[in-house]
Amino acid sequence: MHYRKYSRIECLFGVAISMLVSCTSSPTPRLPAAIDARDAVIAAMAGAWDNRTQFASVPAALKVPPSVNGEWLDLQHARFAVVDAPAIGSHVLYLEWRNGGPEGAISRQRIWSFRMDAAGIIRMDFFAFVDGKPWAGRANHADAFRALSVDVLRGYGAACGLVFNTDGARFRGVISASQCNITAASGRRMSINAQVELGADGTLEYRESGQLEDGRYAFRVPTSQPYRFVRIL
Repeated sequence: MHYRKYSRIECLFGVAISMLVSCTSSPTPRLPAAIDARDAVIAAMAGAWDNRTQFASVPAALKVPPSVNGEWLDLQHARFAVVDAPAIGSHVLYLEWRNGGPEGAISRQRIWSFRMDAAGIIRMDFFAFVDGKPWAGRANHADAFRALSVDVLRGYGAACGLVFNTDGARFRGVISASQCNITAASGRRMSINAQVELGADGTLEYRESGQLEDGRYAFRVPTSQPYRFVRIL
């Protein structure tokens, strides 16, 4: 008899799916199942990732410095760490991305806070650091983020929270320019498109862009295709 070996991602989501099934067969509200799915999403992302496989496979023409208008793809080492930041939320991830590898220069530093909205839908609010240097490299320090406050972050409001949907061992979080309009640190008004998705193969995809009121892009990360991260830890 052949027994299938289940992956870590499938096991994490198995708990969430069992809760969803039990809730559909009883009058219990859907909120507990959604909360459980939120925990599964966070657990599935926590760890270290890179897009080395993707980067190795793209044409040399794409391996150029990032720009707003040109096509490019760079090599990124991405770390997602669960942190204790009670002033921000109860389910918080700290992102620290580095160019080229784990010792490279920081390219992206964010706080993602997962919450349930009034309809019981998973949403993720994102924050940039006003100055991220005090937190750089401190994801493994238990107390490092406990005193983190909104005063040192740049948030974009509840309307910009990505909406997450789960389907078995997959999830997808999305926000569109029609929903999210912000004033950037530069003072420019722009609309944000963002997407983070974990596929059935365990690949974590990410892309984000900001579009100015005149239609020009303020930034696109990346431009050519989504980052496709593979777990390395």
